[in-house]
Amino acid sequence: MKDILCKLVATPQELRAAYKIRHEIFVEEQKLFNRSDRDTYDSQAIHIVALLENEVVGTVRVYERDSGVWFGSRLAVRKPFRGRVGGLLIQKAIETVQEREAKQFFAYVQLHTVSFFKRRRWKPVGEPFDYHGKPHQLMEAPL
Repeated sequence: MKDILCKLVATPQELRAAYKIRHEIFVEEQKLFNRSDRDTYDSQAIHIVALLENEVVGTVRVYERDSGVWFGSRLAVRKPFRGRVGGLLIQKAIETVQEREAKQFFAYVQLHTVSFFKRRRWKPVGEPFDYHGKPHQLMEAPL
């Protein structure tokens, strides 16, 4: 696989591509949301994209919920690129919040991805819970 570049969204076109991928994954594929996965965090979030030869193939967003407490969410990677891209996006998300002096970094992840995050040294916090009909787990990143 050619080099994947993970970077902060810099253009309206990159942001539209990120939203399109999220829609493909969370609305069409997983049916987690009926019409849209967009929410109020989108306006304050830092959006990150994974690019392969200038094509957006994955995305994640990070946002500060409380002073020094950051959350990552909406990690979405197109099917043909799953595997290496998700880990790269997570690493870029961690670097992004560290640059902003985060004290803690959390993510609510679908239960079937917990082992993926554990391999990256994230730790489960509390018990799993239901979110839009799918089990999720709060995870905390090592900073």
